[in-house]
Amino acid sequence: MVHMTTDEMITYDRIVEFGIATAEEINLVRNCMAGTWSEVFHAIIYARTGYQSIEQMLEAEDEEEE
Repeated sequence: MVHMTTDEMITYDRIVEFGIATAEEINLVRNCMAGTWSEVFHAIIYARTGYQSIEQMLEAEDEEEE
């Protein structure tokens, strides 16, 4: 398995921290689909939130609070 970059590790942790997916779910998706970690994260974030990235999700939440 390909090792993650520091940025990918941060994204992995943020996905878990924000409750988008568990570590087990992320690893399952990684094992089921071909592609980079970035592509895996994108697929999970989009499937669970409808957003393209965590940053887009957070921006939308900030706009809703205003």
